[in-house]
Amino acid sequence: MMGQLRLDESGDFFVRDGVPAFLLADTLWAAFSRMSMTEWRDAMRLRRRQGFNAVNISILPIAHDRSVSAEARAPFHVRADGSWDLDRLDVAYFDNARAMLEVTIDEGIVPVLVVLWCNYVPNTWGAALTPDTVLDEEQTARYVDVVLDRFADLGPVFCVSGDERFDDEVAVARYRAALERIRSAAPGCLTTLHSTPDAKPPADLLAHPALDYYSFQSGHDTGWEERAAQLPQQYRKYASRKPIVSMEPCYEGHGYGRGQGRHDARSVRLASWTSVLSGAGAGLGYAAHGAWSWHRFGEEFNGEAFSGTPFAAHLALHFPGAWDVGLLRRIVEEHALYDLRPRQDLLVATASGTRLGMSPDGRRIAVYLPHPFSVGVRADLSARRLRVWDLGAGRRDDVRFHYDAGVTTFEQPEFLHDALYVLDGDPRQGHPNPPEESS
Repeated sequence: MMGQLRLDESGDFFVRDGVPAFLLADTLWAAFSRMSMTEWRDAMRLRRRQGFNAVNISILPIAHDRSVSAEARAPFHVRADGSWDLDRLDVAYFDNARAMLEVTIDEGIVPVLVVLWCNYVPNTWGAALTPDTVLDEEQTARYVDVVLDRFADLGPVFCVSGDERFDDEVAVARYRAALERIRSAAPGCLTTLHSTPDAKPPADLLAHPALDYYSFQSGHDTGWEERAAQLPQQYRKYASRKPIVSMEPCYEGHGYGRGQGRHDARSVRLASWTSVLSGAGAGLGYAAHGAWSWHRFGEEFNGEAFSGTPFAAHLALHFPGAWDVGLLRRIVEEHALYDLRPRQDLLVATASGTRLGMSPDGRRIAVYLPHPFSVGVRADLSARRLRVWDLGAGRRDDVRFHYDAGVTTFEQPEFLHDALYVLDGDPRQGHPNPPEESS
């Protein structure tokens, strides 16, 4: 059982028990309403072994995007017609949720709890889809107080919003009030916000002293790859410097293009490593399509048009991408890749999507290759120590490299997977002095 998550004074990453920690969270949004205690214990044990140290959960069910079953637990008392009585919270639901979180803490896993998914907040796109779930101010305050009473002493992260666009003043005011209420009652718990890929959170909310770190969603459909690089750079430009987490890259097994295909482990690795090398070195979310909604064979899934039919949860939980992101966390922590900034300007022209990130002091460089090609870098790296990872196989490998005429050239890898090169050591004379921020 480990200590609470804290912020490092650098503003780039987290520490836990005084040691730098990369926050790697599985996403089981529907855990409190869908999973049995046995399923939960098994899932937490598996994820701990794979390298996860956090889990994302929506305290309330996501009404517009969930697997539907009459057996699901409800957070409110259910009326005779099946609707929820939003004035009457179900104590048993929150008691069960706390018991699940105690299991999570025992496994050394930090709960990241979404307090208000957008469908519970007025004037949001989620509220328009499920208006019967919108809470008024009094109901919201009562609910938030119960959340704090039941969970705050366990030291979770409170993620105030869920899938929010922040395009309405009434909704933003509701989130701001919840954020301030949480900080006042639970000053030791970190806070963040979860947003849509196209969200533009107001500057005053991002700079709020009660908000501890930034989280973004690069998403699952068109633009998911580009946003994985663009959004960390966007958040890095904000005046208030805070750790940046890629909370929702593409989900493994999730459909895209309304039936064109599904994201696989390679897609997950690409989005994840791109985010880390582009400035989101504090943490990462992962999800398997079917596990996050805890789907069972034969159930209705009301988000099928966008996401595709989920896989059964017991299958999705064992998708291989979970091991890949577990390796990502270990590499980031081993090589201290928390503070990389994008330096695409150092790459010799490449059409394969290669990414390069460098630490502000120039001592650490990481290069991600989505495909195995020779790569050139406009810098003298000949004295650096190189570590090569075959990410598709999850193992170390080796390539040779040489410096000539201002360019360090790495030979083509001899494996048909994506790769990561990590170089560290003192910058040599003439090596470019990396700016604090660079795109």
